Amino acid sequence: MKIVSDQLLTSSEVGELLQVNPSSVKKWVDDGLLIAFRTPGGHRRIRAADLVTFLVRHDMPIPADLQDAAKKRLLIVDDEVDQLKALSRSLKRFADRVEVTTTSNGIDALVLVGSFHPHAVLLDVYMPGIDGLEVCRRLKKNPATKDVAVYVVSGAFTSALEQKALEAGAVKCLPKPIDVRLLLSLMFPARGSELEARAQ
Repeated sequence: MKIVSDQLLTSSEVGELLQVNPSSVKKWVDDGLLIAFRTPGGHRRIRAADLVTFLVRHDMPIPADLQDAAKKRLLIVDDEVDQLKALSRSLKRFADRVEVTTTSNGIDALVLVGSFHPHAVLLDVYMPGIDGLEVCRRLKKNPATKDVAVYVVSGAFTSALEQKALEAGAVKCLPKPIDVRLLLSLMFPARGSELEARAQ
């Protein structure tokens, strides 16, 4: 059974996946090591992506059924097609961790966010039509997309631009050319060293 990143699992399902007693899973949750939600009935539910983060942080193997949950979807938006191609090429070696979709304008980006459901958006600031900051503002205003991590990028990086990007709701403002190692460390904070080594 393939498990996706947003799927919610019971303590018993996690125990079965990891071949451990469900009481161990409950202890991890109680000790604050593993993030869990409570249902209105008081039952624990663990998001598959949070389970993957826990496993990586504690150097535990990721079961085959959880491999898809370890993946994150990234939407890259840039009106410079060469930039899109170069970045897509750089990220190909991380296809087991990052699923990439690209577009060259803000309008298509807003449409794609609805169908692709990215975990993160890498957004160029200066684009014709709707610029990156406006796309970011719209994503953050929409309850369905407000939790998507937005990284704003620009070839004309300044501290003033960075301030505007943060005010628009971006997690971070990055200069071009994009440092793939930095991007991966932002997307996968628990896996930074492993992915950085692969990016060398």
